[in-house]
Amino acid sequence: MSRRSVGKIVADLLDAVQATSELVERGRETYESDRMLRLAGEALIGRIGDSASKLRDQLGEEIPEGVPWDDVIANRIIVDHVYHRVDYDLLWNTLERDVPQLGTALREWALDRGVDLT
Repeated sequence: MSRRSVGKIVADLLDAVQATSELVERGRETYESDRMLRLAGEALIGRIGDSASKLRDQLGEEIPEGVPWDDVIANRIIVDHVYHRVDYDLLWNTLERDVPQLGTALREWALDRGVDLT
């Protein structure tokens, strides 16, 4: 895969991170009372995990450090295949706390390496 393709994967991840931020801005109470927001959170985690898997496959050992990639990818499997056991409190914490950290790490990594995100 070309450097541009890596940029596309990272851009897709960052887009999902931004959408997650927009979901979290609505507040936890709204999230808890709105089934569609909870399902959107699941979908975003799935999208992030799928893109993370593609990024890891592409970059191998060059993948950004400091991110628990196995956990990011495993979360996709849970929301996509074991959805009846999703813990929405844990999912909220992931959306609110972990996803922004992932976004920061990816932005810094892409900037340091001159990855084209357009």
